[in-house]
Amino acid sequence: MKVIVICVTAVLAVGLCLRASGPIAVYALVDKVTFEPNVDKPERIRIAGVFITAAERSDVYSGPQRGYLYLALPARGSDLALREWADLKSVAGTRQVVGMGSSWVMKARVRKDDEEAKGPDEYSMGNGLVKVNADQPRAKALLEYKDR
Repeated sequence: MKVIVICVTAVLAVGLCLRASGPIAVYALVDKVTFEPNVDKPERIRIAGVFITAAERSDVYSGPQRGYLYLALPARGSDLALREWADLKSVAGTRQVVGMGSSWVMKARVRKDDEEAKGPDEYSMGNGLVKVNADQPRAKALLEYKDR
């Protein structure tokens, strides 16, 4: 019986680790952050800037794309998500590249600036919000991106 409990515990721990980490889902150079419906009780976030996104459950990345992410507050971990959203707001306009989420669990679509904001993707913490060194290849691509 003790062996079964240990094996089940190990399987659950591995499953939680796999769900929580993996390749970064989005590399972002954030220009502006807007909270909806308001800053006091945000339910959604609109992050405008330039993004490089991973294909779902992959470490294959898009090229840089200008637009915005439209994301909903997750049901689980909303306190942590709100802290990360505050961090995103603090880096907006600073030219600090950040990575967010895990491609294992986060699907984030870059929307064109003139596209209506509806049907938000779910914000997922995954790897958390991480600062990315400017000499990292994806950070360089974002920092050097010129609208085409």
